[in-house]
Amino acid sequence: MAAKRKYKRMTIKEKEANKRFRAEMREEGVLPPVKPRLNRRKFANEVNKEFEDFSVYENALYITEAIVFMTPSNTGIKKDIDLQEIGVLKMMKIAMEIKKYEENLIKQGETKYNPMDLFEEVVNPIRDL
Repeated sequence: MAAKRKYKRMTIKEKEANKRFRAEMREEGVLPPVKPRLNRRKFANEVNKEFEDFSVYENALYITEAIVFMTPSNTGIKKDIDLQEIGVLKMMKIAMEIKKYEENLIKQGETKYNPMDLFEEVVNPIRDL
C-alpha cells in the first residue's frame, strides 16, 4: 500500500505571490472580477415580499420553468449537484409528499389534519436529509 503524500502548507510569501498573480490576471481580464457576497437575509426578505403579490395559481407555468432551470438536467451529463439544487429538489419532494399525505387522508375519510402532524411526518424528515 502506498503511503499518503503529505503536502506542505504554503508560506506567507507564496500566498502573497498567488494573490498578486490573481490581481494581475483580473486586471488583464483573464480572471473575472471578485463577485460581492450575497446578503442572504436581505435577499430572502426582498423575494418573500415580492412573492406576496405573485399569484401562484396564475403563474404556475413560470414556477415550473424556474424549477427546471434550478435542478440538474436528466440529460445524463455528469456534474456535481450543488446545495442550491438540493434545496430545490427537497422543495419538489416536499410538494409531492404533501400531495400523497393528503390523498391518503382522503382515502381514510379524513378532510382535515393538524399542520404540525404534516410538518413532523412529511416536511421535517425531508428537510433533515
